[in-house]
Amino acid sequence: MKYPDICGAFNNACRHLHIRLLATQHMVAASPEQLRLMRISAALTFGGLVMASPAHAVTTTGVASLVSTFKSQVASIKTDLGVIFAGLGFGGAGYGGINWIKKGREGEHSQVKASQIFIPILAGAALGSMGFVMLTAGETAGIGKASHGSVPGAAS
Repeated sequence: MKYPDICGAFNNACRHLHIRLLATQHMVAASPEQLRLMRISAALTFGGLVMASPAHAVTTTGVASLVSTFKSQVASIKTDLGVIFAGLGFGGAGYGGINWIKKGREGEHSQVKASQIFIPILAGAALGSMGFVMLTAGETAGIGKASHGSVPGAAS
């Protein structure tokens, strides 16, 4: 008894779906009205997904909860981006430092240009300072620290 090839059938179905989606994409790209409608629907979908959590807060406790939820999300994003920028700054400065060490050695890696040293160090310093400002300056403007990543019920 021969067993059905389920993986092959799934592969063929996915291939046919992909071809159909590509054909639809080319058809839509040819029509300016369809392309405009596609962009508007994508923007509305993105906007709806961004506002889904604050909008849910409105249905539970009102507009004040919406503003509070939105404020905490903005503070959380600010804190996370500050950490990311600080990390990228540290990485950029480290990359420039590694190139500086390579430049000082004899042999194959001594062909490192000066721009491969000072540009990553300067970019790392700029990114690190932006991260520092994002982590500390928002508190003076009235944006408190976010509770993102903290353990609920833990004493602060």
